[in-house]
Amino acid sequence: MEKKPLNYKDGNILKSSGGMIPTELYRSILDNVPLICVDLIIIKHNKAFLTKRKNKPSKDFYWMQGGRMLKNEGIEECGIRKAALELKIPEDKIKITNYLGTFSTEFNDSEQGASSHTVNITFQAEIDDDISLGFDHDHSDGKWFDIDGSIPAELEGLYKHHLYIAEVLQLIEPKRILKTDKIKVLVTGASGFIGSHLGKRLKQEGYYVVGVDWKSPEFMETNEFCHEFLKIDLRIMKNCLQACEGIDWVFNLAADMGGMGFIQSNHSRIGYNNTMISLNMLEAARHHHVKRYFYSSSACVYPLHVQDDSKNTIGLKESDAWPAYPQDIYGLEKLYGEETALKYSEEFPQMQIRIARFHGIYGEQGTWKGGREKVPAAFCRKAAAADSVFEIWGDGEQKRSFCYIDDCVEGVIRIMKSDYNKPLNLGSEEMISMNDFARLIMEIAGKNLPLKHIEGPEGVRGRNSDNTLIEDVLGWKPSIPLAIGIEKTYRWVKEQVEAEKQIGINTSAYSESKVVVTEASDIND
Repeated sequence: MEKKPLNYKDGNILKSSGGMIPTELYRSILDNVPLICVDLIIIKHNKAFLTKRKNKPSKDFYWMQGGRMLKNEGIEECGIRKAALELKIPEDKIKITNYLGTFSTEFNDSEQGASSHTVNITFQAEIDDDISLGFDHDHSDGKWFDIDGSIPAELEGLYKHHLYIAEVLQLIEPKRILKTDKIKVLVTGASGFIGSHLGKRLKQEGYYVVGVDWKSPEFMETNEFCHEFLKIDLRIMKNCLQACEGIDWVFNLAADMGGMGFIQSNHSRIGYNNTMISLNMLEAARHHHVKRYFYSSSACVYPLHVQDDSKNTIGLKESDAWPAYPQDIYGLEKLYGEETALKYSEEFPQMQIRIARFHGIYGEQGTWKGGREKVPAAFCRKAAAADSVFEIWGDGEQKRSFCYIDDCVEGVIRIMKSDYNKPLNLGSEEMISMNDFARLIMEIAGKNLPLKHIEGPEGVRGRNSDNTLIEDVLGWKPSIPLAIGIEKTYRWVKEQVEAEKQIGINTSAYSESKVVVTEASDIND
């Protein structure tokens, strides 16, 4: 996140010049020859310690610790020295933890006069729990404030933060404190379809769930699937470190992804975004001594040449992934992510890796429009909205198997708890062509529309899961029939379409599918 510049200027800055220096010259001095000060704001248990000043500037305001740099003094050295003097504690008891920014401030009535136009270099710091804080001659009082900038009850109506301090408090990055005896699990991609359902199940089973995503949840409230939600970008290492702090198990489901139209049109964005997330999360989990780490892979890791015949489609065994020729950059990144995770487990055995290759996961409360939706949701939307034809990309003879979300969540949890540390297929063996899939959903919808085959991304010709290994390892495999799961999904999607009709949205375009090309979001957004 880019640091926001703070500029606080006191309106009557020139009054203390006393006429001794011409106004124009004095203004030039203030603008061009600032004092350099270093401030530390001390944090403990997610509270900030501020001392009340009895001298100018800002007399009677609670303020940070710090002051002017000495000649040839280091920046952090200055901040620690001044804070130690003002709080009457040893310098070695102060640890700088975060740079908050460099800011400009001006005051008209400081003890140094109007030339106290300063550049404030500001840090977040912490002290040991057993250290008591005191006050030097410039300070008369000190209090712990909530870092959200709120005022303690005893000061309500009697005090408000200085404008500068109020804004600095908003920049503090809190340390996450997980006070619980439960197993603490992190679900990345928690706002997404699988992540939200998994988090909800884990929360129901008594785990303490932390959810992370770079977008807000769309189909569930955060309290449905997690105890704590962090809206952060996992392409950035410091955010991954923050997310993994204090965590026992990680379920890494975060990925920039969508249906075939999205995957085959956004190779560079998918490659960059997902590689950064996968690598950063592994390293952050290792750094924070995470015990178990689940990596969500995909059936797209399997070679194209074993999926090019819709009439003679074979079930894909886990061993078929090598020699490698995966589908698109999405599949290549997933295969690389698997191998990297396995090497982490070999070289750092304290972090056990678990991997599932998802095959066509579908169900309610997931993306159903906009271009990122997958085939089941797209077909349900078309069945709900179409009244003349049912569009299908390609000839419709391409085949897939689809796994209902409840089976997926059950499988993920079983795999995570197991002792098996190699990739496992997580999908159904019930394969169907796109033409027959469309007819099945139209039957549920009470429609019998002609199929219209149009040009569009088709993916591989035939893909099915071989569940021999997962059944041998877990004594379980997905079992919910497609007809049952897709009926539940259709009913939910139809409700969404009808709800949009009720508020005046034209839903006629929902009978079509479109290819969406994503824009490259700034990594600092």
